[in-house]
Amino acid sequence: MRIQFSLFLAFLFLVASSASVQAQQLEFGLKVGAMLYRGDLSPKEFDGYYEDTEAAGGLYLRYRPNPRYGIRVNGNFGRISATGEGAAPNERGESTPVTRIFRSSITEFNAVAEFDLFYLGDRESNFFAPYIYGGFGVTSFNPEGEIEGVFTELQPLRTEGQGSGLSPNYDATPYELTAVSLILGVGMRVRFSDRIVIGLEVGGRKPRTDYLDDVSDTTVNYLDVLQGENGGLAARFSNPAVQDPGEVTDLTYKRGGDAEDYYFVGSLTVGVTIGAGGRKKTGCYTF
Repeated sequence: MRIQFSLFLAFLFLVASSASVQAQQLEFGLKVGAMLYRGDLSPKEFDGYYEDTEAAGGLYLRYRPNPRYGIRVNGNFGRISATGEGAAPNERGESTPVTRIFRSSITEFNAVAEFDLFYLGDRESNFFAPYIYGGFGVTSFNPEGEIEGVFTELQPLRTEGQGSGLSPNYDATPYELTAVSLILGVGMRVRFSDRIVIGLEVGGRKPRTDYLDDVSDTTVNYLDVLQGENGGLAARFSNPAVQDPGEVTDLTYKRGGDAEDYYFVGSLTVGVTIGAGGRKKTGCYTF
């Protein structure tokens, strides 16, 4: 994560350095907010989402080539988590209530395009502007599961038989911990001084993976996981309903359902214009 963060800072520096302050305006800012996961382990009741909300933060660089459009690069850092209540078959094939607890760090770098919907106030000085945005990002994650207060990285365990070659249902290799994400969101920003811009936004992310939580809709045979290189620990995370693995003769199940994994990021943003900023300057549009 430190390497990715350093590369992102270097990228921001290069963009800012290459920009002509006489021809355009940049805004550099910080973000403070929250992340929220939606997937197979999400609570069934809406009010349960509050407990799964995790803190997040980041930074951004915004460039506006004309008054209504903007381009922004972002770095977001945080965590997602959930406590999923569900059911799984035990060693006798009986449906048994189970609880799965997971968490995952999230490191995201993205680029989005913005479009201002309208303005209240003087858009050449102080104003309020709602906007929509969309783009693509790269998301790094690393799901961990909890048993008896101890968190364990799940991807190396291959809880759904990945790489075993025992069934065509199983992926040939463990899932990647980096995925491209589609991003869509809405926001609002207020400029109330010569250089200061404050905003509020929320956006959803759809990664090209169903393994943010290590759970998918793959049909799994318990003995395939149990006899794999990670043995009992992998099997325990794969199906926590089984208490006596020695009694299992043939047990198949799906760990998740049709729900795909998403996550959401909400942020309060505080930015400072740099370059040719200030409404007293001549040149391009100012914030």
